Amino acid sequence: MISERVNIKPNELVSTQKPVIVGAELDSSICVCLFTEDGRGGGVLHFSVNGEPLIHKLIGDLCKLLGVLSKQLKAKIVGGSEGLGNGQVNIDTAKKILGRLQIPIVAEDTGGSSGREIIFNVLTGRLQVAYLNNNPRTIDHSQTSVIKNRVRVLIVDDSKTIRDLLVKILSEDPKIEIVGQAEDPIRAEFLLGSARPDVITLDVHMPRMTGVQWLKKLLPKFRIPVVMITSLELKDGNEVFEALELGAVDYIQKPSMKELSIVSSQIREKIISAASAKVKPQAEVRKFVPSFKIAHGFDPQLLVAIGSSTGGTEALRRVLLSLPREIPPIVIVQHIPAVFSKAFADRMNSLCPFEVKEAESGDAIHSNRVLVAPGGMQMKLVEKQSGLFVDVNNDAPVNRHKPSVDYLFNSVADIKGKKSIGIILTGMGADGAKGLLRMKQSGAQTFSQDEASCVVYGMPKAAWEMGASQAQVGIEDIGAKLIDLWSLKSAKDSHSVK
Repeated sequence: MISERVNIKPNELVSTQKPVIVGAELDSSICVCLFTEDGRGGGVLHFSVNGEPLIHKLIGDLCKLLGVLSKQLKAKIVGGSEGLGNGQVNIDTAKKILGRLQIPIVAEDTGGSSGREIIFNVLTGRLQVAYLNNNPRTIDHSQTSVIKNRVRVLIVDDSKTIRDLLVKILSEDPKIEIVGQAEDPIRAEFLLGSARPDVITLDVHMPRMTGVQWLKKLLPKFRIPVVMITSLELKDGNEVFEALELGAVDYIQKPSMKELSIVSSQIREKIISAASAKVKPQAEVRKFVPSFKIAHGFDPQLLVAIGSSTGGTEALRRVLLSLPREIPPIVIVQHIPAVFSKAFADRMNSLCPFEVKEAESGDAIHSNRVLVAPGGMQMKLVEKQSGLFVDVNNDAPVNRHKPSVDYLFNSVADIKGKKSIGIILTGMGADGAKGLLRMKQSGAQTFSQDEASCVVYGMPKAAWEMGASQAQVGIEDIGAKLIDLWSLKSAKDSHSVK
């Protein structure tokens, strides 16, 4: 249901059956907010003096409009700051008339020394109060309650079925609050001011404007974390990755009823994580520029292993595009759903001067090739007489992840040891930290993405605090750092990250 916002001034009122959100700024003035439990409609009166006739008018209008008796209405009153004029008189006036007409006051936020800004939903009866120059709070139907640190989510999807399903999933976590729904970006943009979301879930394909098109307009003006919603069809891959390049922080699969028990907790975790993610609008990628170091080449026995999660597809894009045509073999675990791992690899293959491929069991590891672990599978190194290969298998999740960074890194530590470089990029959680430590202990050179450039500083932080990472490097410098580490000249001059 799409709500429209109406702002009212002193001695103005609204009565309606439509989904309207009423806003007002109060000092000594009062707002009387009326609604019905069954959601038929409601209204708001904002008065500063002589409120009695106006309250009677609001109640009379609503009783006639909704076909109810006055005692079937419920009230919330707010305002009447002390020392700002007729504050206490206005409070007493509202209470006297509501009591006389047997309208219960189910919530009250009155008096005090500060002015207030309010937002009231006439159909649900939900009243939000923000003290001017202070923090917001929410009043529920039965009592005054302060709700802090909840993640406010705006759902944008043209499918009512998906919107209802997301509401069901997200509402099961008390740390999440649904503050609005919209069937397209045009409506969503209209709701931004009143809903004030911490996170937006955004469908990829919608009428009037696609999710990607809206992101191009939204993120330059509003740094709100956006999680893309997709049906996970391969044809959607490029649009999702374009959204991530524009600044979306993550993406989730459109859930179905039969999948609820499996994916619900994962979706809630992604939304909560997104609320603290850094929104990083699209940045120009620093391309590789040849220098004297390249003349020294690289050790053909060297291998680079990279792990990443939330924000990782964009971080990986920036790293890979900053590398030269001639590179040591690279193996990657990005926490990614099945299907999208191939879409991501194919996209990188079309952009990079070397081969990027979704790994298949038995693929050879060699120079100028990047292998990306398939979503939903584990990947490790195996050594045979004929060379080095990857084994892609259905082993159990590690750290709840499949593919897991630790699973890959442990095999790199065992097989390549000091002939390897390990990197942890942006991501939630700690997957990869222990594996990176094993790589370091085996003689590998290791580093991690720095906090400032991470979308989520979780995995790199865990690696750094554990002592697994020898240095923290900004995303724009990782390509150059890799080239420096793998060049034969650097290998002779130094055996550790500076």
